[in-house]
Amino acid sequence: DKDPNQMCCCSKPEHDGGVVGRILETAVAPVLVRKPVAGFVIVALVGFCAGCIAPALSLSVQDTQRSFVPDDSYILGALEKNDLHFGGLGTNLDLVTLAGDYPSAQRALVDLRAAIDATGVALPTDGDSYRNWAEAFKIACVQGRVPGVALDADGYIVGDAQYYPALSSWLRGVGRRYAGDVVWVDEADPSRGISAARVACRLQSVNKIVNGKATPDAEHAVKAMDHMRALCDSLQGLPGGRCVPYAPEFLTWETFKIIRSEMFLSILLCLVAVFLITLFLLAHPLTSFLVFLCVLMTIVDILGCMFLWGLAIDNVSVIQLVIAVGLSVDYAAHVGHNFMAQVGTREERVVKTLGDVGAAVLCGGASTFLGVLLLALSKSYVFRVLFQCFFLTVVFGLAHGLLLLPALLSLVGPMSYHSVQRGKE
Repeated sequence: DKDPNQMCCCSKPEHDGGVVGRILETAVAPVLVRKPVAGFVIVALVGFCAGCIAPALSLSVQDTQRSFVPDDSYILGALEKNDLHFGGLGTNLDLVTLAGDYPSAQRALVDLRAAIDATGVALPTDGDSYRNWAEAFKIACVQGRVPGVALDADGYIVGDAQYYPALSSWLRGVGRRYAGDVVWVDEADPSRGISAARVACRLQSVNKIVNGKATPDAEHAVKAMDHMRALCDSLQGLPGGRCVPYAPEFLTWETFKIIRSEMFLSILLCLVAVFLITLFLLAHPLTSFLVFLCVLMTIVDILGCMFLWGLAIDNVSVIQLVIAVGLSVDYAAHVGHNFMAQVGTREERVVKTLGDVGAAVLCGGASTFLGVLLLALSKSYVFRVLFQCFFLTVVFGLAHGLLLLPALLSLVGPMSYHSVQRGKE
């Protein structure tokens, strides 16, 4: 009778695994279990994995936001022109102070200029990039453009009662360009104080040129962000005791700071889960360890080839790597479980295993590859990365599941479940 699982066959196949299973059992497996061949496969795949370690550790964090724009979008042309003319202007940064005793903090607010210049990551404050309302207000007081205030020898207003009304009057008059930098508790009653204020400066450009395009240097950006945060934490005498640095780009730079460690942590947790679950389901520590080893080497190979393929660490690639761990288990766990259920010598059990489940594993990998093949032609960055990661997962997953694991099992595989059961009886 025709096998309903064999779509193209008119009669029952000679082998339960079909043509692929018969080839694996009669042609591939007998060669693979020969000790010289098994040793060569192990050395080759282990050597390749060792060669991928350095590239894997060299994977860089990059800003790939622009990659999400379709390749044929006019927006890319506009962004490239912006890079050409304005890519080196730097990043606008605000130092924000909250509610506090602003009259007592006059000197500390004015001294922000020197503190910012000393960081080495900000543009010089003698240009238009620096805007300090407190410093401008002090200069106006010294020049006599703020009437009715008493100043000390250094030019600072004496007495809290004069400070807030004078500042409010100045911001509504000649100092109106700074009005947006000061937020009052109650604009109708300045004596109630200030709820927040900001001093504006500009960080040096963190962009680097990659393939003729300006893109943020993740490492430089994180250093600049951390440097400004450390500066703000060290400042003394400011309203509320400190100030907070803020730039819209910090949202992206914060991702640069943590995504690499989060990626490796996520992969590590997935691998631990793989080992524990396979240990429970396969019920043998050696087989579980060999399956775990295959999955680990698959992930290392994927990371190394991602570097060679020009990919970087970003939100898309991290998600795909976590998915790759789950797919890699599939290619190895079935082989390990079936090997434990076979009887005979190690070599005989490996041959039977590849005949039983080898075809299913191979066809599963092939169907996954065919399912994502058309994504290689996509104009979307997300789908192209998805294809690249799935392609690497299928290739290395099958190589370790159908070559490395059977080679290891033929040399050091444990006894089968049936042998253990007979020993107990």
